[in-house]
Amino acid sequence: MSSTNRLGLHLRLKDNLATLVEEALLLQLSCIQFFLVEQKTHQYLNFTSKDKQLFLQARQTFLKDVFIHSSYWINAASSKKDVFNLSRSLLRREIRTAKSLEVPYLVLHAGSSKGHLVSAEDPLAKVKGLQSLARMLNSLLKKENDITLLLENAAHGNKTLGNDLNDFVILKELLDQPEKIGFCLDTAHAYAYGYKLDPINDFLATVDKTMGLASLKLIHFNDSDNLFGSMLDKHAAPGQGNIGKDVLSSFLHHKNLQSLPKIIEAPVSSKQNLLQMLKFIRSW
Repeated sequence: MSSTNRLGLHLRLKDNLATLVEEALLLQLSCIQFFLVEQKTHQYLNFTSKDKQLFLQARQTFLKDVFIHSSYWINAASSKKDVFNLSRSLLRREIRTAKSLEVPYLVLHAGSSKGHLVSAEDPLAKVKGLQSLARMLNSLLKKENDITLLLENAAHGNKTLGNDLNDFVILKELLDQPEKIGFCLDTAHAYAYGYKLDPINDFLATVDKTMGLASLKLIHFNDSDNLFGSMLDKHAAPGQGNIGKDVLSSFLHHKNLQSLPKIIEAPVSSKQNLLQMLKFIRSW
């Protein structure tokens, strides 16, 4: 399989699933990711039966790799009972919707431990935050066999979970069924947090010890508009940021990664510019 066959884009959900399918067709994509929240209203869209049927037909024909990104309202690591309960309700809703659309993967940020009490042993309260996250995942995934949650690494510092890849080692030890989660590696987030991506084999050794290469199901194939170690999260089109073409190309073609789907979360641009960007990357 060509290393660019599973290269795709994050598409912005607008009015309905039909427009999403139409955009994927126009951009000649078989690999996409999208939120379930409409970008203008910041509300969940309620899909009609006809809309769902159209999407399911597209899944059977040309949309081979589809990922849903969970909403940023969800903080499964929260110390606040009301936020935790709301996050669980929203995540449960998104899992139901993903299943109804026959989408097997839901990308989830690990959240933040803000609000948890710190201690000398746990100065950022990360362990407490990871315990909250594990409690929610254990509850939701106990009888769930049709959806795999993909936890994504983060760029921000302080009490953000999943910025340090070792957070995932702790999390897996807290899970009743760790095999029911996978991971999404975001190249821009890793770079902005302070992981050296080059040489790639050294970085992938770290990924294997933490996320586990066998559990890696998706790469967010992003360049960074911010400097190395800035802990700021702003994406650039691949090859147009501070990571650069040479380093990202190694992620595209590495023997352990080339068969994985790669989603580009590009800045908003015209369809023509997106087509040109995809053509440029496929030429690497």
